[in-house]
Amino acid sequence: MTISPTDLAVFFFAWFFQAFTGFGAGIFIVGILSLLYDPKTVIVSSAVVNLFGTAFMALLLLRRVRPRPDILSLLILGSVPGIFVGSRVLLFLDRNTLRVLIGGFILLLGLYDLLVQKGLLSQLSMRKSYLNSLLVGFVGGLFAGLIGMGGPPPVVYLNQVLEDVEEFKTTLTFFFTSNIIFRILSYSTQGGIEYFSTDLIYAGVIAIPLGVYTGLTLSKRIKPARLKVFISFSVLFLGLALVIRP
Repeated sequence: MTISPTDLAVFFFAWFFQAFTGFGAGIFIVGILSLLYDPKTVIVSSAVVNLFGTAFMALLLLRRVRPRPDILSLLILGSVPGIFVGSRVLLFLDRNTLRVLIGGFILLLGLYDLLVQKGLLSQLSMRKSYLNSLLVGFVGGLFAGLIGMGGPPPVVYLNQVLEDVEEFKTTLTFFFTSNIIFRILSYSTQGGIEYFSTDLIYAGVIAIPLGVYTGLTLSKRIKPARLKVFISFSVLFLGLALVIRP
């Protein structure tokens, strides 16, 4: 077993960020480690790592607030077919195509979020409904299976329909947990087991608890508005770096 200090640092920061904001671990894990390893290996292996992370974070959050079952159940229901479709397509994409797809998605996500935070797309805010919850769940599942980043669609949706930040984080964390379980099952039944890396999984298990605890603790001290703008710029530049990488 060989655990890289770089891998430990990436997993720590990714889950610090996730605990701090409610989402984002997948963006940083896949975005950064895909520069060092085969993206398929990172995506499939990070599913196991992130399952441990969401379970640990859920235990801490449940001490303070419960998730919204009315929204959560529809998101999960919609995500199941999306996950299996996305993970099936993943196994047939080449490395460069997957890298550009990951980078383009992150870039567009960062740009959209920045425009929303600046109030330039406020008229396109989403509304809570059964259909919207199902569609968001499906798109989130599709991206989760395809590029290991199912968070952005439900993040945007829940951020607009839930006012309480703790409720937002808890609902999102439970969605991610179910999402990852279905991803692992899908990868296992469709030939993805060969991409599991025990070194990456061990690094994540070691680094995640401290990252989650630190992120949740510090998130209580920062104004949400400032943090959201920082998130937008961070995601945008990460996506840009992946797209223009030779």
